[in-house]
Amino acid sequence: MKLSRLTKALGVTAVLCATLGVSMPAMAERPNDGLIFDYHKALEGKKVAFVPITMGFDLTQGWMAAVERDAERLGYELTIRDPNWNVDAGAQAIEQLINEKPDVLIVHNNDMQAYAKLIRRAMDAGINVIQMNLKTPVNSDAFVGGDWYDVGVKTAQEAARMCGKGTSGKVAVVQGPVTAPPNQLGVAGVEDALSEYPDIEIVSNQAADWDASKARSIASTILKQHGDLCAFIGLWDNMDVGIAAAIREAGLTEQVKLISTGGGNQQFGCTNLESGAFASYVKVDTRDQANQLAETIQILLQTRPEPGSQPFGLYTENKILTPDTVGPASCWTLDGIKAGD
Repeated sequence: MKLSRLTKALGVTAVLCATLGVSMPAMAERPNDGLIFDYHKALEGKKVAFVPITMGFDLTQGWMAAVERDAERLGYELTIRDPNWNVDAGAQAIEQLINEKPDVLIVHNNDMQAYAKLIRRAMDAGINVIQMNLKTPVNSDAFVGGDWYDVGVKTAQEAARMCGKGTSGKVAVVQGPVTAPPNQLGVAGVEDALSEYPDIEIVSNQAADWDASKARSIASTILKQHGDLCAFIGLWDNMDVGIAAAIREAGLTEQVKLISTGGGNQQFGCTNLESGAFASYVKVDTRDQANQLAETIQILLQTRPEPGSQPFGLYTENKILTPDTVGPASCWTLDGIKAGD
């Protein structure tokens, strides 16, 4: 409860007690530990804005569940401008917010360069900027998100583990958009890691643009061209369910392994591991990122650094899950994040 609400509540109680002739016990003044009052003052009434790629999928919903929980608890205002996958609409939303001057601007960028100049403009306008999960080459006040090169390395190492001696060694990579940060960095990690395994051959490397239907079509064609394929490497679980469908339709579930990655949502991550659709899964935990984002907002609102002067990063720890290691707490649900679980 915010202090202003507490004061009002106590005032109403005092009036009722006086009307009824009931004495009200005195409430001791809260002691100041040196930070608590400044903490609330720094957060209450401040303005935080978020421009996602879209609010229509699990990652952004998970992050905002934690931020909305904090906004209610701590009394700051949260504004979300959803461009729904449209980069131009996203750029327009950022421009409008620069004019409105929120205290903190969170940018979620599906293209390495699209918002780079706007991020600089926001910081020049005195706004602290957080880049969420997808980083441009520009350093803002904070980056919270995945180490996408390492994600690529780990998926490649899992493919090499499964496609060694006794298999064809053939691996296919299904990418997202070629300009997306996790795609550029992730594919570089895959290629660099597999260069250490001369028996592994990448027979296909195609972009499905994060689209499950496109991924399904691409995977189906690859399976017809390479009947002895050992594994697919996918770069996002929401897209990779299309690859899993193509493998299942081809009747090759026992032969062809699918190594996926994602934020650890129960529906897209653990359920597919438990069913055997995913042979391995590199988790970039959205639940951890949501809490880190909420904490980063608190830090910036209290410290108010000159925008861009002290950039820092919080990179998510990557964890490998398999059907043998997945457990009840391995993945998250939206209701769980809202509840603080």
